[in-house]
Amino acid sequence: MFLQADVLMLTLLNKVLVGPFYARNAGTFLVIMLLTFGFLSAVEHKALITAALGSPFLLALVFVLWSLYLLKTVSFIWQELIVPEHLFLQTFWLVPTLKRWSLWLAIQASLLLPIIAYAGWMLQIATHYQKWDALSAISIYIISLILVGAALADYRLRHPNPDGLRLPQLRVKLRYELFFPMHWLRHEPLSAVLTKAFSGLLLAGVCRLYPTDDYDQRLLLIGLLLAVLGHSQVGGQISSFERQYLLLLPNLPLSWYQRFSRYLITYGVIWLPELLILLRNCPDAVQLDYVVWLWLAGWGWLMLLNSLAYGYDVLPDRWLTGVVGGFIFGLLAIMFGVPVGVWLVLGWLCAIGIWFRYYNSSFSR
Repeated sequence: MFLQADVLMLTLLNKVLVGPFYARNAGTFLVIMLLTFGFLSAVEHKALITAALGSPFLLALVFVLWSLYLLKTVSFIWQELIVPEHLFLQTFWLVPTLKRWSLWLAIQASLLLPIIAYAGWMLQIATHYQKWDALSAISIYIISLILVGAALADYRLRHPNPDGLRLPQLRVKLRYELFFPMHWLRHEPLSAVLTKAFSGLLLAGVCRLYPTDDYDQRLLLIGLLLAVLGHSQVGGQISSFERQYLLLLPNLPLSWYQRFSRYLITYGVIWLPELLILLRNCPDAVQLDYVVWLWLAGWGWLMLLNSLAYGYDVLPDRWLTGVVGGFIFGLLAIMFGVPVGVWLVLGWLCAIGIWFRYYNSSFSR
């Protein structure tokens, strides 16, 4: 039972760790909610859970997704423990071990709340269908996730040096266009993995869903729209990366099309896995050239998001509002039959136009 001092410490940890975690990942949670509950009815979602309860393979996939989410929470805690404004948390290791572990367990349970809530729904269905083996596996795995998360958080608290374990490094000279993709993979791996996993699995799922019913090519466009919006934070990440590591970049004597072409290659590298996924899972009823046009349209809209991220200083909450508004507008336009060619031309023209205007107003001063 927590004493008053324990309650105060728990409140402090909630304000420092739990609240900021959900605030920073609000966009990700929104996209997941739109995907899982916007396109699947309650009956279909329940059928999916029932299938997972009866299939060890599907249940293992659910566990893998939960593990990725756990890694995201652990990575967030590790990062917050070493930022200068939170160095006072290093004194937390002076708290007695049992009490400290109780607090970590409470924090980790709060961070895993979306998974715990979904697992509760699965447990309710498992109880209804008397799937006792699946019920036991889910219960044990959820408890294990909380324990592992608390253990990893406490380990970093007691070993605050982030460079304590380091793999041998291979130095390779990179082109400028590859600076951010490599930084993304090495220093923000969870962001990169989750973004690409969401986009890739979404496109693969849409392609597999296409031949199962009387769908048309609008389904593929909806999948593309969600995949592009899943990358909506990348433009801001590139901008922050350049402001931190490439301070001389704005002063280089580069024309607008030279700068644009460099971002073109960067986003081409980032967007390339989606092309491979589309080609690998292309439905038989869809022509191959349509899939290529689809990918090119997505590339153009990624460039548009990049131009907007550079051309306007938008607050995160307004950017999120714009992403939601873009999703609604795009969904309506797709349902009214706007073809992929229009999306292709519109995306590239807007990307080039906004970038050219931004260059003339910023770099040519």
